[in-house]
Amino acid sequence: MAEGKRPGGLTALAVLNFVFGGLGALAVLGMIALVGVVAGAANIATDGEAGELMVEAGLSGGMLMVTIVLMAASCALLIVSGVGYLKQKRVLGRTMGTLYGILALLGTAIGIAGGQGFELATIIGLVYPVLTLILINTTFKEDLVN
Repeated sequence: MAEGKRPGGLTALAVLNFVFGGLGALAVLGMIALVGVVAGAANIATDGEAGELMVEAGLSGGMLMVTIVLMAASCALLIVSGVGYLKQKRVLGRTMGTLYGILALLGTAIGIAGGQGFELATIIGLVYPVLTLILINTTFKEDLVN
């Protein structure tokens, strides 16, 4: 590939990373807001109603915090690796993209093990990281060398 030429597929992968990273960041902010609302309800409730609210919503404190941390890390890695794809950087693109793929698959596996239903988001949570891992470690391997 000529120097300075970036494959269209790599650019498309970077755009998808930015879109999924942004949507994921909004989801993380929403989950943090949910934790704040439940914590506020715990301060108001006097007879343990807040704990009942979390159980009814299917949330456990530890699993929720693990989910928030994994999602935030995945979003950050998506955005960083997207920049790396655009700049065709090995560490910033390929390494961070590989790390994202592994972390996202781990997060999806934890979600499924934790009782999350197998929905469209779960399928995307499995397909996109696998697609990313395959593309950046085979098809675009030579393009991410700087």
